[in-house]
Amino acid sequence: MPADLMSTNTADALESRIRTNRLLDLPASWADEVVFPYYNGLSLANVSLTAAHLLGLDVPDTALLDAAVWGGSPPDADRVVLFLTDGLGYLWLKRAMADDAEIAALAGDLSDGRGPLPLTSIAPSTTVAALTTLWTGVNPGTHGMLGTRLYLREFAMLSNMLGYKPLNGSHPDGVFAAWGHAPEAFVPVPGLGERLAGAGIPTHLLLPKNLMGSGLSKILHRGIQHRHVHVGYSDLWLRLEDVLRATAGQRVYVSVYWPAVDTVAHAYGAYNRYLRNEIKYQLACLRQTLDEPAVRDGRTLVMILADHGHSDVPREINLAQDEPARPIFDALRAGYGGENRLPFLYLRAGAAAAVVETLERHYADSLTWVESGSALAAGLFGTEAPYAETPHRLGDLVLIPRLGWQVSDNFARLDFLSMHGGLSDQEMLVPLLWKRL
Repeated sequence: MPADLMSTNTADALESRIRTNRLLDLPASWADEVVFPYYNGLSLANVSLTAAHLLGLDVPDTALLDAAVWGGSPPDADRVVLFLTDGLGYLWLKRAMADDAEIAALAGDLSDGRGPLPLTSIAPSTTVAALTTLWTGVNPGTHGMLGTRLYLREFAMLSNMLGYKPLNGSHPDGVFAAWGHAPEAFVPVPGLGERLAGAGIPTHLLLPKNLMGSGLSKILHRGIQHRHVHVGYSDLWLRLEDVLRATAGQRVYVSVYWPAVDTVAHAYGAYNRYLRNEIKYQLACLRQTLDEPAVRDGRTLVMILADHGHSDVPREINLAQDEPARPIFDALRAGYGGENRLPFLYLRAGAAAAVVETLERHYADSLTWVESGSALAAGLFGTEAPYAETPHRLGDLVLIPRLGWQVSDNFARLDFLSMHGGLSDQEMLVPLLWKRL
């Protein structure tokens, strides 16, 4: 059987396994459209733990990527390079490959001919939660970074977790640190950089200059010894080449973060010529960099991964303005947390029944719901023991919007054509390409 046909069969089989993984029975006629995280071998956490295992850390076999990803055992490697392309969904990459032969060729070159394999993001499928999972190896329920907006008991307020500051008002980024809660202590488990450093394995991080040292960066990047910033769209590739030349032949972890697909999708929509152009540029520059003889040592595993995909959101339910949603808005004791595509409702005592009745009467075709405790118990936010603060941050009900819909209120309107955070296949399925150097 030709290699490309074998890889297509593997990708299709993995996608089928993911789609048939049903964590919850949801009260919606369209429930089969929902894609749940596949934490047991086909998710983001399994990627970072597999990297840690290859570098010598003690990791349970059950936490590693499924053997089907490798067609057997993972390759031996002394150096692991993870290139994280923010926002590049598996379905949109496949469509771009079908629409553009050059993109298809690039994806083939960057995977030794296999092409992309599907994995899942986590819940919610958003950057703050996904990156925290990648940098800890545990899932959101355990690390507690459950979304971009969270109610934090530490400050008795809704919080912006990208900025590590209050959600509302004018505050400098990272102000929670000045209020006595150091970002380095926010997550209750060690970071991957700390664990690797403890084993004598250095980590190199490449990140845009404006993100390095932010509140979120301080949460994620504990224990990382070597930090490299880039300031534009072209110097990243030279910086990456420098790092790979300098670390060739060493036992080391190299992490690269590139946000452009996410930025383009928010601005122009989930799939269009602008997105295809960014995908092509990104993959072409990466292939050129990895083709340099000086960066290839024969003992390097490169994994190219996304944290989530994107879905267009032409339809909106504004809880503060839509008259049918008024019972939901009146039941809230604070604005919602989580994401516009996966809101967490913090409800007044005794108000849940009225909210559920409103959802089923007026929004059955666009929203479904699950009690937060049931979602946590079913493993929607991970299978490990939850952090003590997690139930408080999840609130009482989790809303699950259908593909194409977002929830908003007067304080949470985002003028994005495309979003993420939800449980649609466009958001949840992410690509993995891997190759040896």
